[in-house]
Amino acid sequence: MTNIVKVRYGSDPKVGREYSYYTEDVLVIGDRVNVPTKNGTMKAIVTGINVQEYEIAAFKESVKTIPAGSRIIDEARELLTHHVPANEQIENDLEPGTDLDIISYHDEAVKLRDYAEKLTIATLDDMKVATDDLTIIATFKKAMEAKRKEYLEPLQAEVKAINENYKNLMAPVLEAEDITKKKMLAYNHEQARIRAEQEEINRKRQEAAEAEMKLKGEISEPVNIIEVTPEPAKKTSTVLGTASQRDNWKFRIVDVDALPREYMIPDEVLLTRIAKTQHDKKRIAGVEFYNDPIMATRRR
Repeated sequence: MTNIVKVRYGSDPKVGREYSYYTEDVLVIGDRVNVPTKNGTMKAIVTGINVQEYEIAAFKESVKTIPAGSRIIDEARELLTHHVPANEQIENDLEPGTDLDIISYHDEAVKLRDYAEKLTIATLDDMKVATDDLTIIATFKKAMEAKRKEYLEPLQAEVKAINENYKNLMAPVLEAEDITKKKMLAYNHEQARIRAEQEEINRKRQEAAEAEMKLKGEISEPVNIIEVTPEPAKKTSTVLGTASQRDNWKFRIVDVDALPREYMIPDEVLLTRIAKTQHDKKRIAGVEFYNDPIMATRRR
């Protein structure tokens, strides 16, 4: 099986015109290879991989092939000899493991990581080399992210469709549950209200009788205590199951100024926006805005 790559002749990946080639080896961006040309073999650097067939359709017949074994070994970057072969390792880490794009991305990712671990930056020239490496890394991050989205997109669409279907199917069920539970709670609430009113009436009648006893020394008529509705059962059991009302304590803030500090959560979104826009110019008690530089990379 062959892949299609783009190369630039020479050793500078930014100088010169790009040419398309078939390749019998799995190559990655940054690989240096010997390529066939009409003037003989030339050294080149790989600047693009996974080129689509339609991109070379107009001149497909003239596209040459980079034969197997044409990659130029660079000892400083050839750090994979102690690793499990890419195909074997990828089968354990990724599905589907036969995707050549994924295999080549993983191969390059391991190379870039190992090279980064051995990289020493002590001069400006080292900084330039590191900048080129970051550019390559950024390119592969973008390519790998695109591949991830490519795999996830149909799955996410299917998950969304399933959720929407079940949302529609479950809506009447959830509504029935909600309606029934609210009616049961309403019944319990009403019974509790009636019971409380009955107890209050009995209390007032008892107080009136006691007051009459103190005043007259006797009660003119018996105290008419009404029967109090029994307290609602905490659990209702049937052959099919049980239903019970249980406590469900919640909170509401009635005075934000009286709220203790330990119960306050900082608005991290607002503080981040202030840090990005006003840096350390804005003063907020208890907050320090500081600069934590990052290295940004942009491909030319």
